[in-house]
Amino acid sequence: MEHEKLISVITRNQSVSDHPDVNEWISQSEENKGEYIRYKNLFALLQTGSEISDKQIEDGLSQVKNRIRHPRDNSRLINLVRYAAIVVLALLIGYSASKLNFSETITRNEIYVPNGSKSAVTLPDGTKVWLSNGTKFIYPEKFVGNTRDVELEGEGFFEVTHDRQRPFIVKIGENRIKVLGTRFAVIAYPGDNMVKTELISGQIQFDIKDKNQPGTFHSYLMKPSQSLSLDKTSMKVTESVIADNFYNYWINGVYDFKDETFEELAKKIERVYNIKVIFEDEVLKKRLFSGSLSINDNIYTLMEVFERASGEPFMYTREGNQIYIKRKLN
Repeated sequence: MEHEKLISVITRNQSVSDHPDVNEWISQSEENKGEYIRYKNLFALLQTGSEISDKQIEDGLSQVKNRIRHPRDNSRLINLVRYAAIVVLALLIGYSASKLNFSETITRNEIYVPNGSKSAVTLPDGTKVWLSNGTKFIYPEKFVGNTRDVELEGEGFFEVTHDRQRPFIVKIGENRIKVLGTRFAVIAYPGDNMVKTELISGQIQFDIKDKNQPGTFHSYLMKPSQSLSLDKTSMKVTESVIADNFYNYWINGVYDFKDETFEELAKKIERVYNIKVIFEDEVLKKRLFSGSLSINDNIYTLMEVFERASGEPFMYTREGNQIYIKRKLN
């Protein structure tokens, strides 16, 4: 199959089920499936607009040019290089996808965004999703049926296209969020004890599974500026108001926090900076901090700020991608 045909289907957000020749080619081998997956994930990355450096573009173009054989004309070569370079760049910065289950009716795409990275994707219905820091997101190539179902592990910000006839459902583990058209954020890492959703506009329904009654959910209707947090151990739900600077994190990459424990902040630091924080003193984990951190900050600068802000100074050392924190002895 010509690369131009495959690229055209992907960049126009068309379903492979509408192109029997493409669907057949994808189903022929694992290699073909893998190539299709790489193109899909790179096109999602392309939509972020600012994730790729000039050096990466130069390296990617160089690699793609070396692989292209006998172009028919120069204009087609330029288009092929432009889109194929996107695929190479996705591999260079670590974007990946799992195997997809291909059928004649629906294809499920899976995007994984590594720690220290961010990406964005536009869904078949026009819904926009921003993803970051160790997040896995699964969505269909096209929505069929009475609902628009997606799955999230990690954190994402959604601008959902309104469709009263087909609710948009975000599955987060055993729980889910149901919406018609709105803007909201979700933080739901499988390894964390807390699930959090924050509503900007519109209305959403946060459905929490009842562990004692299979198939039963406790539903919470949320209003704009409302935040709900679920403790997965105690199943307690806590309500709060979204901070005025909520958009700082999603738009400007600045995370503002108030009276958060060092242990909770360490989880955020690990994901933003792609490192592992190890506490050598349990007391330090419970220390509270208020302030902000930026994804563009140097990790050493950040740790110095925390050290100065701490009531009791602590020491930190870095070995590779690990940071060890312990109390400073007098």
